[in-house]
Amino acid sequence: MLAPGMPREVLLTRWAKRTVLRAGFGVAIVCAGCTRVASGPAPTTVRLTTGPPGGGFYPIGERLGAAWSRMFSNTTISVQPSGGGVANVEAIQAGNADVGFTFADVAYIAYQGRLAGEARIFDRLRGIAVLQWTPVHLVVSPTSSIETVRDLRGRRVGLGPPRSGTALTATLVLQAFGVNINDVRTELLPFEEAEKRLIAGRLDAMFDNAVYPAESVLKATRSGAHMLSLTGEPVRQLSRNYPFLRMTLIPPDTYAGVSSAVHTVGVESLLVCRSDLDEGLVYELTKAFFSVLPSLSLSQDALRFIDPEQASATPIPLHEGAARYYRERELVQ
Repeated sequence: MLAPGMPREVLLTRWAKRTVLRAGFGVAIVCAGCTRVASGPAPTTVRLTTGPPGGGFYPIGERLGAAWSRMFSNTTISVQPSGGGVANVEAIQAGNADVGFTFADVAYIAYQGRLAGEARIFDRLRGIAVLQWTPVHLVVSPTSSIETVRDLRGRRVGLGPPRSGTALTATLVLQAFGVNINDVRTELLPFEEAEKRLIAGRLDAMFDNAVYPAESVLKATRSGAHMLSLTGEPVRQLSRNYPFLRMTLIPPDTYAGVSSAVHTVGVESLLVCRSDLDEGLVYELTKAFFSVLPSLSLSQDALRFIDPEQASATPIPLHEGAARYYRERELVQ
């Protein structure tokens, strides 16, 4: 995976090489006048479930859905906002969505049948691609005296929307720092609502596990909120106990007033789908995704850190259509 600190010119050079390879394999880079491609024996509509407004999956899903719509001539892409990573895998398992975004830990736990509150195994869940790291943002009210995670005891804290990956990860972070969830006045709120309450002084802190810059965090920091780093032995132990969570950082000046790097933990995000989707359709969706990736990364900066060479390493089985794309890509390298 490409390191966040890698010089931009190196990143662009690598992107250029991969683009040439994909072009030689017959993949067209998406532009305003891109070529529309047939999607084979595809269903009439592909339902792409994203995330809540203010979160990281929402804008990526909107742009990816628009790009796919331009590329496929006989398939409608329906972009559906959702509660987040947990809600997305639930919708896919239930047959209420076809493709969606989630986190590596959520996907793995669900596929193993260990998702909290769920007795079933999510056996219809399949991988398409590993995406980028999504860091945990811990944002504190402009008027708050909170300086560490332990200071969250007795405070009003937004954990993210119900059934979101953020709520799951935030709970793990609190536990790592010895904070019992019952000692915190937790609120399960959409990110936009949490940001508004934070600025209004009706919330002391909020979590947002999202690609940066996250819209809700942008708005909060512009209004004077500040961010806390997650560091020390609790974070190291958290990474040891949960291999999906690794230490990472949010670059300086990503958010207003945050001139230093914010040290935190992060988890890989995934693009996943339903197992019974047509193989040819998923093959075309996967190929199209990597075709649009260079253009998507121009408006979604964090997407620059997706490593196509590692994209097939999903923690759950790949859909056969995605696996076929990766096998064919290997043949031209």
